[in-house]
Amino acid sequence: MSTASKKSIVGKFSELDSASIAVNQARCAKVRNRNVECLKCAQACTSGCISLVDGELVVDSSKCVGCGTCATVCPTCALEARNPSDAELLNACLAARCGDSVEICCSQLAAALDGFIDKEKYAQVVCLGRVDETLICELAAHGVSDIHLGCGDCSACAQRFGKQTAETVAKTAEELFRVWNVPAKLSIKEGASTQILQESATDESAHERITRFFSEPKACATLESAKNEKEQGPEDSSEAKQHQTFPLPHVMKDGTLPHFVPDRRERLLNALSSFGSADEPSLSTRLWSCVVIDGTKCSSCRMCATFCPTGAIRKFDAEDGTMGVTHRPEDCVKCGSCRDICPEEAILILDEVKTSYLMDGKSHRYTMNPRPVKLDDPHQILNTMKDKIEGNLYER
Repeated sequence: MSTASKKSIVGKFSELDSASIAVNQARCAKVRNRNVECLKCAQACTSGCISLVDGELVVDSSKCVGCGTCATVCPTCALEARNPSDAELLNACLAARCGDSVEICCSQLAAALDGFIDKEKYAQVVCLGRVDETLICELAAHGVSDIHLGCGDCSACAQRFGKQTAETVAKTAEELFRVWNVPAKLSIKEGASTQILQESATDESAHERITRFFSEPKACATLESAKNEKEQGPEDSSEAKQHQTFPLPHVMKDGTLPHFVPDRRERLLNALSSFGSADEPSLSTRLWSCVVIDGTKCSSCRMCATFCPTGAIRKFDAEDGTMGVTHRPEDCVKCGSCRDICPEEAILILDEVKTSYLMDGKSHRYTMNPRPVKLDDPHQILNTMKDKIEGNLYER
């Protein structure tokens, strides 16, 4: 990793906080420790609002379209979608339910088929990248067995990369359905299904409309341009936003930063629980991981627990003098913090996780033996001084 990519990103997302995206920077793994590699938001951003320039994170809020794709890929929910919120989107999907089917359309497809589709029969998102596994599984828990995600011609859309996130989510959802033997299916394709077309429209006429609409490049409106059109008051202006503060977490008595388990993850586990027992003993997805600590390398610093955003890794100090950490896969969000900041490279993250660990809340216990520090070692003294100067937590 380049030196630039290890710079502090404290405050980088402040201008992104809006009616469409909520910023909780204290949850961000990279804000908590600059050595964490996670920059999934920049990799998935559909508009160039969040990007990497020479390895450094750059945020330009004027480019944000409020699609929520960054929130879908953020493992810690440091970024949360508000346009719509998770609850609003679930309710919109259920309100548009047609029998056992639910249709979700991106805004560009809805614009292309304006007047051709029944607005009461589909839920709309800015981009399909907004759809996440929790929504899909919650729909299945409500008895929806056919979920269709409709998009326009992504090759002609500036938000085309949102489809990649949607496909990643679909792959994960399909794996969850397979492991829990859920009789539901999810599809992503260009165009709308026949069931939401107006009676006067046909598949052929809808296809012609889409082809004509996307004959020229399309892009979702930025939040800034939409704000100007609505002529919002001073309370919503960028000038007012500059005075907003985003407090950083304070170290707690146990020497760790505060933890937060995303509500989205808890709701997903509740949905999976409603499906009954899993048919497979393990699964491998983008959502969870199993942390393995190599005791022959570990120096017992327990920095992994100090910076873990969710508390999936926690310290323990027993009355008999033993100490170490526990790892709870159920709360792990696969952010990679523990692995990235481990000074001894003693942590391995496994993709495969036993389903019993997720549903039964089982944890692994790693007993550690502190190693003595040779204070007469000039290299150790230099490194200790360097840590104090640069700061192990975050730079203000």
